[in-house]
Amino acid sequence: MQAVFSVDRKQLSRNLSFFLIVPLTTLVMITIVLALIVSSYQSAHDGRIYTGVSVWGIDLSEKTPAEAEAALASAFPYPLEEAITFIDPATGQEWVESPVQLGLTFDTADTVQMALDVGRSGGVGQQIRDLFGSWYYGRSLSPVIVFDEGRLDAALAELATAVEQPARSASFDLSGSTAEYAPGQLGRRLDLAYVREQLLAPITDFRQAQVELLIHDVEPALMDDTAVAAQIQQMTSNPLHFYLEEPLAEDDLHYVELPVATLVSWLRVEMTPQSDGTMQHTVLVDENAARAWLSQYAEQLYREPVRARFYFDDDTRELVLVAPHVNGRELDVDATLEQLKSHLGSADRYVPLVVDDIIPEVQASSTAADLGITELITQSTTWFYGSSDERKHNIARAAANFFGIVVAPYEEFSFNKYLGSISEDDGYTEGLIIVGGQTIKGIGGGVCQVSTTLYQTAFLGGFPIVERWEHGYWLDYYNDGQGPGMDATVYSPIVDMRFINNTPYYLLIENYYDTENEALTFKFYSTGMGRQVVKTEPEFFNMTERPSQEEDRWVYDPDLEPGTVLQIDWATPGVDVVVQRTVYNADGEPLIDESVSSHYIPYPNTYHYGPGVEPYDYSLVPDN
Repeated sequence: MQAVFSVDRKQLSRNLSFFLIVPLTTLVMITIVLALIVSSYQSAHDGRIYTGVSVWGIDLSEKTPAEAEAALASAFPYPLEEAITFIDPATGQEWVESPVQLGLTFDTADTVQMALDVGRSGGVGQQIRDLFGSWYYGRSLSPVIVFDEGRLDAALAELATAVEQPARSASFDLSGSTAEYAPGQLGRRLDLAYVREQLLAPITDFRQAQVELLIHDVEPALMDDTAVAAQIQQMTSNPLHFYLEEPLAEDDLHYVELPVATLVSWLRVEMTPQSDGTMQHTVLVDENAARAWLSQYAEQLYREPVRARFYFDDDTRELVLVAPHVNGRELDVDATLEQLKSHLGSADRYVPLVVDDIIPEVQASSTAADLGITELITQSTTWFYGSSDERKHNIARAAANFFGIVVAPYEEFSFNKYLGSISEDDGYTEGLIIVGGQTIKGIGGGVCQVSTTLYQTAFLGGFPIVERWEHGYWLDYYNDGQGPGMDATVYSPIVDMRFINNTPYYLLIENYYDTENEALTFKFYSTGMGRQVVKTEPEFFNMTERPSQEEDRWVYDPDLEPGTVLQIDWATPGVDVVVQRTVYNADGEPLIDESVSSHYIPYPNTYHYGPGVEPYDYSLVPDN
C-alpha cells in the first residue's frame, strides 16, 4: 500500500507542472510587456514632467522645468501685484505694497521640482503607481509658497517710520538772542500687532485688501509749560545792570550792563521728575559762565589795602600814627552771583556788586610790640648839595612817598610800587634826568637820589637785594658817604630797586630831608637780629680817561636866558666798580657773600646854552 501511494504522488506532481507552464509563461510575458511600456513611457518623458501633473489648474504634462516655470510665473502674478493698501485714517495717506514686499513669494523652482519628482521618487512600485495615477487619474499639486516673517517685520518697520511721530514735550530754544517757547505735541505710534493680524488673512488667501492702520496717540512728558515760559520771559525781558553801592571815587566802576543776549546764553532748561511721577521744567543759570563774566571786573574793582604808616618815637619807643590804614576791596563773585539769581525773576533789573573789605594786617591800632618794631637797625645818608632847586624839590617830593612805610616779614619791597606815577600833576617839576646814558630835561629829576639812599640803607641793613641798577655814568654827588658803586637808578615801570625783608619782624622805613645840610637820610626800624654787615672799599677795573674837551657836548636850550651857558654834567672816566658785601648772623655765620658790580661809561662835560650863544664859547661858562 505504501508503494502505490508514492507512485501516485509523483504522477500528480508531473500533471500539475504541465498545467502551470501556460499561466506562468503568460505572466512573464505580461511583465515583460509592462516593463517595456513603462520604460518607453519614462524615456518619452526624460527631463519632462509626467502626463497628468498640474499645479493650481495649470497642466504641466510633458513640460521641461523651464517651460513649467514660465507657465506658472505667468499664471500666478499675485506676489508681484499691488494687492495690499495701507490707509492712515487720520490723514488719508495711503501706502500700496505688493505681497512680495511683505514677504510673500511663489517659489516656482521648488514647485516645478516637486512636479518633476512625481513618478521619480520612492521605490520602483511607488514610481509605477505614481506614473499610472497621474496618467490615469491626474495629479494636482499645491504650489510652494514662502512667507518671510523677517521681511514682513522690516516692511512694517519702514511703514511705522513713515507714520509714527515722536511725542514732543514743551521746549525752549535758547540758542539765539531771545528765548523761544514751543508747546508740547502729541506723538503717534503704529500698532504693529494689529496691522499684522489684519494683513495675514488676505495675504495668505491671495486676495486684494485695504488695511486701515491703527495709530495710538503718545503723550509727551510735558504737554504745556506756560508758567516756565512766563518765568523765562520775565528773566530776559530787559538787561541787568550791576552797580556799586558805595563807589570809592568818581572814576570808580559804576554801571555795568549785562545784555539780554548774554543772559539768554546762560539759561538752561532741564526736565526733572517730580515726586508724583510727572515731569517739570526747571530753569537754571550757567553759573560757570556767569562767574567768568563777573570775574572780568574783579581786577577793575580790586583795591589793595593800604597799611597804616607810623614813625618810631625814640624816646617812648612807641609807634606814632602818621596815616591810618585803608581797607582794600575785592569782588565777591559768588555773593554777586546769588544777587544776580535773586533779581532774575523780578522786575528789579539793578543788581548790586558785592565787594568784601580787605583789612590790612598793619592797622592804625597796631603797636610797636605787635609788629616787632623796637629799635633802629640801620640808616644811611646821601647829599645833594649843588643840585638845582627843581632837583631838590623832586627829592623831597619823592621821599615823602616812603615815610612811614611798614614792610611785612619776608615781603619783597618795590621802590616803584610806592613811588607811583611821576608827573606835574603828582607834584613833580621839570629837571634833569639820565635816560639812555645821557642827561636830558624831564619830569622828576632827583628821584634817583631817593632810590640810591634807600638802596644803601637796605644794603647796610643786610637785606637781600633783588634788583638794583647803576646809573649810566659816574655821578660825583653819589660818591659821598658810601662811595662809588653804591648808587641805584630807577625808571618806572622798567627799572626798579627791590629788596626782601628776610626777618620775622615788620620793618618800618623813615626818611628825613635836611634842607640846611642838603642831605637825605633813611632809617630802618625793626627788631635787631644781631647781624653784622661788612662792606669792602670799592675796587676799580678797566678805567678809561675822562673825555677830553674836544668831546664836550653843547646842547641848545631855548628856555635858558639869552647869553647863558649852564654846565649840567662834568666829565667822568669810564670804570667798572666792584663792592664786596658779607652779611653775618648773630652766630657769625655768613648769610650773604656777594660782589656788587657797576659799569660806568665815560661821559664828557655837558653844557646847555641859550639864545645868542655860540657853542664852545667857554668864556661864558661860570667859573671857567
